[in-house]
Amino acid sequence: MAGLLREANRRNWPGTIMLVCGLMAAGMLRISAQAVAINSAPILYRSAAPILALSPEQASRGDPAQLRGVVIRSTDYGLVLQDRTAGIWIFLDNPPNLSSHDEIEVIGVVHQGRFSPGVTAQSIRKLGSSPLPKPEEVTFKQLTTGDKDSQYVSVTGVVRSAGLRPRVSSSQKLWLKIAMADGFIDASFPEKDFSAASKLIDAVVRIDAAASCTKNASGQIITPTLMVSGMESVTVLQPPPHNLFDTPLTPISKLMQYRSGTDYYHRVRVAGTVTYYKAGESLILEEAGRALLVETAQASDIKLGDRIEALGFPAPQSSGPILQDAVLRSIAPGQQLKPAPVTITDLSSGAFNYNLVSIEGRLLTRVQEPYREVLLLQNKSALLLAELAEPQNSNALQKLKDGSTIRISGICMLDITGVWNLDGPSASAVQYKVVLRSSNDVQVTAPPSWWTTRHVIYIAAILLVLVLALVGLEVYRRIERWRLRAVLEERERLAYEMHDTLAQSFAGIGFQLQAIRRAIPGEVPGLREQVDLARALVRHSHKEAKRSFEPLSLSSESPEEIDVLSSLEISARKMVEGISVEVTTARSGTSRPVPHKIAVLLLRIGQEAVANAVRHANPSHLDISITHLPDFVRLVVTDDGCGFVNSGNLVGFGLRGMRKRAAALSAKLEIVSQPGEGTRVEIKAPLPPSFTFHSVLERARNYLVER
Repeated sequence: MAGLLREANRRNWPGTIMLVCGLMAAGMLRISAQAVAINSAPILYRSAAPILALSPEQASRGDPAQLRGVVIRSTDYGLVLQDRTAGIWIFLDNPPNLSSHDEIEVIGVVHQGRFSPGVTAQSIRKLGSSPLPKPEEVTFKQLTTGDKDSQYVSVTGVVRSAGLRPRVSSSQKLWLKIAMADGFIDASFPEKDFSAASKLIDAVVRIDAAASCTKNASGQIITPTLMVSGMESVTVLQPPPHNLFDTPLTPISKLMQYRSGTDYYHRVRVAGTVTYYKAGESLILEEAGRALLVETAQASDIKLGDRIEALGFPAPQSSGPILQDAVLRSIAPGQQLKPAPVTITDLSSGAFNYNLVSIEGRLLTRVQEPYREVLLLQNKSALLLAELAEPQNSNALQKLKDGSTIRISGICMLDITGVWNLDGPSASAVQYKVVLRSSNDVQVTAPPSWWTTRHVIYIAAILLVLVLALVGLEVYRRIERWRLRAVLEERERLAYEMHDTLAQSFAGIGFQLQAIRRAIPGEVPGLREQVDLARALVRHSHKEAKRSFEPLSLSSESPEEIDVLSSLEISARKMVEGISVEVTTARSGTSRPVPHKIAVLLLRIGQEAVANAVRHANPSHLDISITHLPDFVRLVVTDDGCGFVNSGNLVGFGLRGMRKRAAALSAKLEIVSQPGEGTRVEIKAPLPPSFTFHSVLERARNYLVER
């Protein structure tokens, strides 16, 4: 509303003030309407006892109630009201400033409550002050029934411990544990009473308070409690000892042993070095190789290694006696104890319960849970569980790798299933774990072996892929070899067929021409010359045909037997036989085997280049050279013939075949020619990589030179 008024002063203040007034009026009318509704409804309940007798279904109807009584206990979320019939819990959204002895009038509706029926207050009017009624003396057994919930009661017992509970409102933060004749009950006090209450340890007291109980979400009682308004409700019947620590010192190793003078009903005093501490809950003392768990609500400035005296009550536990409700006294600071090196067999014996131990093993796995981190270790054939509870760093051990050899230090905790045997130091089942105090309790002594299960699986998978790839490659090579063999066989068959048919034809034509020549009269010499020319042309065509057949037959040779340069030289010399053309060859580079397919196609391209030179260029010299390089092979055919104009439209059958064969090799074909300057045909074919030691060194050298 203050903001609205400021906005009114800054802008249109008359209109805004009218709006505020309207809202206030509407609120007042609504409150008045509610009050009228409550006042107009008949009051069904005017005392607490009839409300407490209602069933949950009846209490949930929300019938009107008007109660008048005295406040027994007031908290941050409600209060206990005691009238002439009984006590009852009053639910409040905004509790007024009330305290015990205040007499009030409550108007509200009945509520089924979280355990027992109560009243949700809609208005409270303070009438004055009134003395508290006489409380009912009860036993622990009566309190456990829950029938005394919200009743004003009186209990007598010995104060066992005092402490402040975390995550509790200040009105109930201080809790005393009271040992009654038949059980233990906790009493809550305001935090301001801590100093006075902590001085009552071992005192016999009577406490007048409102009975209550802790319960779960289903409305079931967990344990009875007392809600005490303050120290004024405590009467000391027997004061505590002048000095609690006057009790004789008992060695930890003697606790609850035969004729040790210890029992579960009297305090004992022990001393030792702190190896574990959780403020306000527990600590572990170790002395002369024996350790003891001490439960205490006392929160002190204790560090690991300190010498501490603890005074508490022995209590049974499945793994051995512990000390409960202890009071602590610091003796002196000290050095942390060194953990005792043990094996997993030692832990399973039960002789190291709560001891600080160290053990080495191989980390199998690490599991991060919401409130702890768990390590699973293997030592020889045994397994061990180690846990770091509520780590300061939620992922404090994330750097640990599975398979590492680690050494852990921590507290050995035993969990006994069943009971200890009566005639021997063994139990039905002994479970053990090591509780780590911090991430510093884990040290890596050896990194994980590379040969982990995961890596072995990876290697097996890679080897399987390689084997499959090699098998596939071998199958592919065999299929290609079969296909090539079939193609070569077919080509060879065609070559033989063409050779036989053409040879017979050329032979027949030659015989016919020879017969014609013999029949020509001697007086016609010009005709004989023409027939001789025809016979020479037939012989030349026969040679050309034979030259064309020979390359087909060469294809059937194995890859190791094909020498491109030698085969091309033989073919070229046969082409120029009887013609004054000089053929020279040259080889350079480190010779290496050329794959069969590449060798055959290079031979075809070279033969076509030589044939074109002989047919069309009228050369006097042919030069054939081949160069072997690590990554490719280069073939060059050069002639000094007439040359031609390289217009880029060379579409002859022979040239088309050369280009097609070059494309099949992914090779680069270059034809350079000028009229009167001869022709140069160069084919550069890539070779598959060779992974020999020499080739690797050569590639590295070439790479460095290029860089």
